[in-house]
Amino acid sequence: MNWNIEIGKQISMILSIVVMILMIIKYRKTGKENLFFIIGYLLFSLIDIFCYFYYKLTSQPTDLFYVIGFLMIVFFLYLLYYYQLLYVPLLKKIQAGILVLFVLNIAVMFYTEDHLLHHFSFNMLYVDILLLLFSIILFLYQTFNSDKILEINNYLPFWISVALLILFIGSIPILFFRATVSESIYFLILFMLNLTSNSILILGLIWNKQDRII
Repeated sequence: MNWNIEIGKQISMILSIVVMILMIIKYRKTGKENLFFIIGYLLFSLIDIFCYFYYKLTSQPTDLFYVIGFLMIVFFLYLLYYYQLLYVPLLKKIQAGILVLFVLNIAVMFYTEDHLLHHFSFNMLYVDILLLLFSIILFLYQTFNSDKILEINNYLPFWISVALLILFIGSIPILFFRATVSESIYFLILFMLNLTSNSILILGLIWNKQDRII
């Protein structure tokens, strides 16, 4: 049986809405430290939902929304999120350097790619993912060398990091070979990655027991 791409997209949107509702309901318990990630996730999910219906109604390209909203703003918020989480001086300096590289990458892409705002740049996406993965590695190194390891199940940033790792590491191969696989397989794999990632976020939000308000 062929994978129904439309149903997959609709399920993904519903799952994203569930995560957004949970984030809003449990915001006071998740702590201010997760604000940048929450804003980034809400923005990306709303862009994705908006673009789905916008394309359905107009058949017009949605690349502009994804390039500015996702590749630039959302990834910047995610990188800023990890900058805020890091407190070890050396790691924080490295993360500051990653933020600088992110901004420089945008400038380079504007210079090297024609009509950047009018087509989705996979080159920019690969660099964004790489920078985010380095940020997550720094955070996990800090976490596993701190007392947070003792309460890891209740530590929401850890589950956020696991969800992001699964989503983006898993998506790299299928994005790279997107031209050689069928559309059905391509969207099925992306759907499974999205499903797994959002399920982990839901579990993290439910298990999170941070009662302090920063």
